[in-house]
Amino acid sequence: MRAFAALAKTLSRDRRLSWGAVGVLAYLLCLPNGCWVTERIIAERRREGCMSVVASLRELEERRYLRRVVSRDPVTRRYSTVCEVFERPYESAAPAGEMQKVRLVAA
Repeated sequence: MRAFAALAKTLSRDRRLSWGAVGVLAYLLCLPNGCWVTERIIAERRREGCMSVVASLRELEERRYLRRVVSRDPVTRRYSTVCEVFERPYESAAPAGEMQKVRLVAA
């Protein structure tokens, strides 16, 4: 694991983002590509509750720092979600059908 990470200044200067969203984004940007992580894992890293992390992820998605790509395996018919995170809001729209919001189901 790397000892430090360099983040764009624009991340901390975007006044549309809450401090919680900035912290979650900084954490996600420091993870290696292809890393597997859940809302619960992120919440356990700090004293934030899982719902607070979910709200921060939703905020990042609305501000275009995070894109969720949902796909369905044709054989197993199971859904999987891959999240892409960006240091700056992305400008191009996702291909039609890829950008879908995933709702958490209460246990």
